[in-house]
Amino acid sequence: MKNLSDERLIELYRGGSQDAFNEIYSRYKGLVKYICRNLYLIGAEESDLIQEGMLGLIKAVNGYKAGQASFKTFVTACIKSSLFTAVKRYAGTKSSALNASLKLEDLDGLGLFSPPPEDTILGIESSNELVRQIYDGLSSLEKKVLKYYLEGYGYNEISDLVGKDVKSVGNTLSRCRNKIIKKLGD
Repeated sequence: MKNLSDERLIELYRGGSQDAFNEIYSRYKGLVKYICRNLYLIGAEESDLIQEGMLGLIKAVNGYKAGQASFKTFVTACIKSSLFTAVKRYAGTKSSALNASLKLEDLDGLGLFSPPPEDTILGIESSNELVRQIYDGLSSLEKKVLKYYLEGYGYNEISDLVGKDVKSVGNTLSRCRNKIIKKLGD
Protein backbone atom coordinates (compact mmCIF):
# COMPACT_ATOMS: atom_id res chain seq x y z
CA MET A 1 0.00 0.00 0.00
CA LYS A 2 2.86 2.40 0.75
CA ASN A 3 3.91 2.52 -2.92
CA LEU A 4 0.44 3.34 -4.24
CA SER A 5 -0.60 6.85 -5.26
CA ASP A 6 -3.16 8.77 -3.24
CA GLU A 7 -5.64 8.45 -6.09
CA ARG A 8 -5.25 4.68 -6.20
CA LEU A 9 -5.64 4.41 -2.44
CA ILE A 10 -8.85 6.42 -2.65
CA GLU A 11 -10.19 4.05 -5.31
CA LEU A 12 -9.34 1.08 -3.09
CA TYR A 13 -10.93 2.72 -0.06
CA ARG A 14 -14.11 3.43 -1.98
CA GLY A 15 -14.06 -0.22 -2.97
CA GLY A 16 -14.10 -1.19 0.70
CA SER A 17 -10.43 -1.40 1.68
CA GLN A 18 -9.89 -0.15 5.23
CA ASP A 19 -6.14 -0.64 4.76
CA ALA A 20 -6.22 1.94 1.97
CA PHE A 21 -7.82 4.50 4.28
CA ASN A 22 -5.32 3.67 7.02
CA GLU A 23 -2.48 4.42 4.60
CA ILE A 24 -4.04 7.76 3.59
CA TYR A 25 -4.53 8.55 7.27
CA SER A 26 -0.90 7.80 8.09
CA ARG A 27 0.27 9.97 5.15
CA TYR A 28 -1.80 13.00 6.12
CA LYS A 29 -2.12 12.94 9.92
CA GLY A 30 1.06 15.01 10.12
CA LEU A 31 -0.48 17.63 7.84
CA VAL A 32 -3.54 17.81 10.10
CA LYS A 33 -1.34 18.32 13.16
CA TYR A 34 0.76 20.91 11.33
CA ILE A 35 -2.28 22.97 10.38
CA CYS A 36 -3.76 22.61 13.90
CA ARG A 37 -0.63 23.86 15.63
CA ASN A 38 -1.31 27.35 14.28
CA LEU A 39 -4.78 27.44 15.83
CA TYR A 40 -5.76 27.92 19.44
CA LEU A 41 -9.13 28.07 21.13
CA ILE A 42 -9.52 29.07 24.75
CA GLY A 43 -11.16 26.18 26.56
CA ALA A 44 -10.57 23.70 23.75
CA GLU A 45 -7.91 21.07 23.69
CA GLU A 46 -5.52 20.35 20.85
CA SER A 47 -7.17 16.97 20.40
CA ASP A 48 -10.48 18.73 19.63
CA LEU A 49 -8.85 20.62 16.79
CA ILE A 50 -7.10 17.51 15.50
CA GLN A 51 -10.42 15.69 15.52
CA GLU A 52 -11.99 18.46 13.41
CA GLY A 53 -9.01 18.31 11.05
CA MET A 54 -9.45 14.56 10.69
CA LEU A 55 -13.08 15.16 9.71
CA GLY A 56 -11.72 17.36 6.94
CA LEU A 57 -9.44 14.51 5.87
CA ILE A 58 -12.41 12.13 5.73
CA LYS A 59 -14.42 14.66 3.70
CA ALA A 60 -11.51 14.98 1.30
CA VAL A 61 -11.23 11.22 0.80
CA ASN A 62 -14.96 10.94 0.17
CA GLY A 63 -15.26 14.04 -2.01
CA TYR A 64 -12.10 13.91 -4.12
CA LYS A 65 -12.52 13.73 -7.89
CA ALA A 66 -9.40 12.79 -9.82
CA GLY A 67 -8.27 15.25 -12.45
CA GLN A 68 -9.45 18.47 -10.76
CA ALA A 69 -6.49 19.09 -8.47
CA SER A 70 -3.90 17.00 -6.73
CA PHE A 71 -5.20 15.17 -3.70
CA LYS A 72 -2.69 16.96 -1.47
CA THR A 73 -4.04 20.34 -2.55
CA PHE A 74 -7.62 19.16 -2.11
CA VAL A 75 -7.05 17.56 1.30
CA THR A 76 -5.24 20.67 2.57
CA ALA A 77 -8.19 22.84 1.57
CA CYS A 78 -10.67 20.42 3.18
CA ILE A 79 -8.73 20.25 6.44
CA LYS A 80 -8.42 24.03 6.66
CA SER A 81 -12.08 24.49 5.80
CA SER A 82 -13.15 22.02 8.46
CA LEU A 83 -10.95 23.66 11.08
CA PHE A 84 -11.99 27.21 10.25
CA THR A 85 -15.65 26.18 10.30
CA ALA A 86 -15.09 24.62 13.73
CA VAL A 87 -13.30 27.72 15.00
CA LYS A 88 -16.10 29.95 13.76
CA ARG A 89 -18.73 27.63 15.24
CA TYR A 90 -16.83 27.51 18.54
CA ALA A 91 -16.47 31.30 18.63
CA GLY A 92 -20.20 31.64 18.08
CA THR A 93 -21.30 29.15 20.74
CA LYS A 94 -18.94 28.29 23.56
CA SER A 95 -17.56 31.79 23.93
CA SER A 96 -20.80 33.64 23.22
CA ALA A 97 -21.12 34.62 26.88
CA LEU A 98 -17.68 36.21 26.74
CA ASN A 99 -18.44 37.94 23.45
CA ALA A 100 -21.73 39.25 24.83
CA SER A 101 -20.22 40.48 28.08
CA LEU A 102 -17.17 42.17 26.59
CA LYS A 103 -17.85 43.74 23.23
CA LEU A 104 -15.13 45.87 21.74
CA GLU A 105 -17.45 48.79 21.05
CA ASP A 106 -18.18 48.95 24.81
CA LEU A 107 -14.54 49.68 25.59
CA ASP A 108 -14.81 53.38 24.77
CA GLY A 109 -14.89 54.81 28.28
CA LEU A 110 -18.33 53.71 29.43
CA GLY A 111 -17.00 52.91 32.88
CA LEU A 112 -15.99 49.36 32.05
CA PHE A 113 -12.55 49.90 33.53
CA SER A 114 -13.52 51.75 36.68
CA PRO A 115 -12.31 50.08 39.89
CA PRO A 116 -14.60 47.20 40.85
CA PRO A 117 -16.52 47.16 44.13
CA GLU A 118 -14.67 45.72 47.09
CA ASP A 119 -16.68 42.50 47.03
CA THR A 120 -15.60 41.52 43.51
CA ILE A 121 -12.78 39.12 42.72
CA LEU A 122 -9.28 40.58 42.80
CA GLY A 123 -7.63 40.57 39.43
CA ILE A 124 -10.57 41.87 37.42
CA GLU A 125 -9.08 45.34 37.52
CA SER A 126 -5.77 44.18 36.05
CA SER A 127 -7.55 42.06 33.43
CA ASN A 128 -9.67 45.02 32.39
CA GLU A 129 -6.55 47.19 32.22
CA LEU A 130 -4.90 44.66 29.91
CA VAL A 131 -7.96 44.62 27.63
CA ARG A 132 -8.00 48.44 27.60
CA GLN A 133 -4.32 48.56 26.70
CA ILE A 134 -4.83 46.06 23.89
CA TYR A 135 -7.84 48.00 22.61
CA ASP A 136 -6.00 51.32 22.80
CA GLY A 137 -3.17 49.82 20.74
CA LEU A 138 -5.47 49.10 17.80
CA SER A 139 -6.24 51.50 14.99
CA SER A 140 -9.82 52.50 14.20
CA LEU A 141 -9.96 50.03 11.31
CA GLU A 142 -8.46 47.25 13.43
CA LYS A 143 -11.09 47.85 16.13
CA LYS A 144 -13.93 47.62 13.61
CA VAL A 145 -12.59 44.55 11.83
CA LEU A 146 -11.85 42.72 15.09
CA LYS A 147 -15.31 43.60 16.46
CA TYR A 148 -17.03 42.12 13.41
CA TYR A 149 -14.75 39.07 13.44
CA LEU A 150 -15.53 38.37 17.09
CA GLU A 151 -19.23 38.66 16.28
CA GLY A 152 -18.83 35.82 13.80
CA TYR A 153 -18.77 37.68 10.50
CA GLY A 154 -16.73 36.14 7.67
CA TYR A 155 -13.99 37.95 5.77
CA ASN A 156 -16.31 38.76 2.83
CA GLU A 157 -18.98 40.19 5.13
CA ILE A 158 -16.43 42.26 7.05
CA SER A 159 -15.03 43.48 3.74
CA ASP A 160 -18.46 44.80 2.77
CA LEU A 161 -19.08 46.34 6.21
CA VAL A 162 -15.80 48.28 6.39
CA GLY A 163 -15.39 49.02 2.69
CA LYS A 164 -12.05 47.26 2.27
CA ASP A 165 -11.06 44.29 0.14
CA VAL A 166 -10.88 40.79 1.61
CA LYS A 167 -7.08 40.75 1.60
CA SER A 168 -7.01 43.98 3.58
CA VAL A 169 -9.39 42.44 6.14
CA GLY A 170 -7.11 39.41 6.48
CA ASN A 171 -4.04 41.62 6.89
CA THR A 172 -5.86 43.75 9.47
CA LEU A 173 -6.82 40.69 11.52
CA SER A 174 -3.23 39.48 11.31
CA ARG A 175 -2.00 42.82 12.66
CA CYS A 176 -4.57 42.61 15.47
CA ARG A 177 -3.44 39.11 16.36
CA ASN A 178 0.22 40.17 16.41
CA LYS A 179 -0.51 43.21 18.60
CA ILE A 180 -2.53 41.10 21.05
CA ILE A 181 0.18 38.45 21.24
CA LYS A 182 2.83 41.13 21.77
CA LYS A 183 0.80 42.78 24.54
CA LEU A 184 0.16 39.45 26.27
CA GLY A 185 3.90 38.77 26.14
CA ASP A 186 4.77 42.07 27.84
